[in-house]
Amino acid sequence: MVAEASVTASPQGRRWLAAGAALYAAALAIVLFWPVHVDGQGGLFRFGPLLHLLGRFGIPSWASYPVIEFLGNAALFLPLGVLWALATDRWPAALRIVTAGLLGAAISTGAELAQRFLLADRTMDPRDVVANAAGATVGAIATVLVARSVRRRLARAAEESRPGERARS
Repeated sequence: MVAEASVTASPQGRRWLAAGAALYAAALAIVLFWPVHVDGQGGLFRFGPLLHLLGRFGIPSWASYPVIEFLGNAALFLPLGVLWALATDRWPAALRIVTAGLLGAAISTGAELAQRFLLADRTMDPRDVVANAAGATVGAIATVLVARSVRRRLARAAEESRPGERARS
């Protein structure tokens, strides 16, 4: 029998997944509900030096602030997609991916509305919802593909470790 390639297959795996989800949720809440723009005065990040550094390495001009901001928003939600895909590893792959994107969009929409109505120095931007949903979706896709590859390798290794059985079939 092939060893189960599932994070949620053991209590220890579920605990690690829950701990990772809790840490990610705390970090996400800090970024989403920071009282000012996270990349502005008093924010958590500075994209100016990054853009300058990229320019020195000849990065194309299309890698402008809006592109970097979009990619940053997507990267912020990649872990959500990974964690969701791991937590729902018994679901069909397509369902895991679609629901990760929908979950990312829902959380992002709630955060954008909170920023609009509760945080005076933050603004609501629908492009952030798109980027965040895309990030969660990409995270789930990557996780599904890696899990599929691991399962195939485990199955192949198990088959190769039983040469007598393979010859009979």
